[in-house]
Amino acid sequence: MPTPPGEATPTPHPLAYSLVHALMALPVAYGGGLSVEGLEHVPPGSPAVIAGNHQLALDPFVIGYAIPSRRAQVQFMTKQEAFGWPLVGPVLCAVGAFPVDRTTHDTRAVRRAIRVLQGGGCIGIFPQGTRGGAEMHGGVALIALRARAPIVPVRVWHDSPRRRGWPGGHWHVRFGSPLAPAGSIRSLTLRWENAVAVLG
Repeated sequence: MPTPPGEATPTPHPLAYSLVHALMALPVAYGGGLSVEGLEHVPPGSPAVIAGNHQLALDPFVIGYAIPSRRAQVQFMTKQEAFGWPLVGPVLCAVGAFPVDRTTHDTRAVRRAIRVLQGGGCIGIFPQGTRGGAEMHGGVALIALRARAPIVPVRVWHDSPRRRGWPGGHWHVRFGSPLAPAGSIRSLTLRWENAVAVLG
């Protein structure tokens, strides 16, 4: 797939990714620690779409931290507004995250995600589109089908959601068996939704 002008494929900086990954130990520990299950379902060194539920602001960082950087470096599709926040934007770019416009069908973000996967990378997506969203968007299935990459369902939660993931609880990340990129966008989206539901 040729790269359109102005659409460079996002790439994580190796040192920056490792540093941010290591620093996530602090908020995770402050939030009561972390339990990880099903890590064997994340294929090491192979393209995959890590698709999970989304309830708390730290969800993507916790999921990324749950996967050792030597196994995979997850590049999250992130709302474009976050890239304008002081300090946050540069950090997101450094770890290979890329923006998505949630108000429209962002074909640029889709193309970038596909190129990351075709290059052997791993991307992270929240099909709900926003924290606590009820509508499941088909973008994750579209990307997986076009890139022919499996979807790894993941559920992340904290024991004290009312306290926004801070002291008094514990973080949990549970990965499920990969879903083969087959069928229609609708059927694959439903398969992901069912797979995440049984991880709870």
